[in-house]
Parts: sequence; C-alpha cells; structure tokens
Amino acid sequence: MAKTLWLMCGVPGVGKSWFAKNRLMRPGWVYISRDEIRFSIVKNEEEYFSHEKEVFHKFVDRIADTLIWDADDVVADATHLNWGSRRKLMEALKRYAFMENIQIIPVVVTASLKTILARNQLRNGRERVPEDVIRRMLGRMCDPELDPYKYTAIMRVTNE
Repeated sequence: MAKTLWLMCGVPGVGKSWFAKNRLMRPGWVYISRDEIRFSIVKNEEEYFSHEKEVFHKFVDRIADTLIWDADDVVADATHLNWGSRRKLMEALKRYAFMENIQIIPVVVTASLKTILARNQLRNGRERVPEDVIRRMLGRMCDPELDPYKYTAIMRVTNE
C-alpha cells in the first residue's frame, strides 16, 4: 500500500483543521498540526513566531516518523499557501530517503472572505489572526496546480 501525505492548504479561518478532522480523516490516519506543535512550545508571553525553526523541525520530524513507523496516511495541517511553503516542507522531508515513494496530495480549502473573517472572529487568543494578515495571506495563496512539482492529485474543497 502506498503512503500518502495530505497537505492542507489555505488561509487561517478557512476551515482546514475542521475539514481535516471531520471529513478527510479515516481510521488509521494521523493528523499533525503545526499550530498544535507551536502552541505546545511558545509560551503566552512570547511572540507567535518566536520558536519558528523549532516548530518547523518538530513538524517535519513528526510527519516523517509517523510515515515511517505508524501510518500510511498523514494529514499535515498548516497553511501551505504557495509553492515556496510547500517546497520548504518537501525539501526538509527529502533527507528521509523513503520520501521519494510518498504520494503527496494538496488539499486546497477555500471559502469566501466573509466566511473566513466570521470564523476568525470566533477564535480566541493566539488563534485569532488579524484581519489585515488574513487579507495579505489570501493575496499570497497560489494554486498547487501551478507548482513545478507533479502531485499525485489535488483535492479542492469549498468550505462555506
């Protein structure tokens, strides 16, 4: 059976985590959230990105270890907005030789700006993202179909 890395792609508040946990996941699959890793490391008084290198390395290591030892399918939940961010993850995973045989499927989650902003308002603390940041991130979102990488497939979800 082929192993698959499902890359959640979308801006904060679009519903990536909800979709991953409630619609995409299957028995035996493993969900790995970059935000959950971040919030386990960064203390309340620290800046959101204060431990970004450590967060990224733990995210990569957890994905790789899970694919090697625990599961055939891993859902990697982070924004993965554009080729640069997707490539960064895939390049980091390349140090694990087995990654050449992993199917990679971006899951592009979209919703209207109105819906995204309304969901974001329901978030508390660090989970709430400033509206101007969401708008900028939407402007940086780039369809994986335009990436120079040939994905196994691309899943598209409208999450209104």
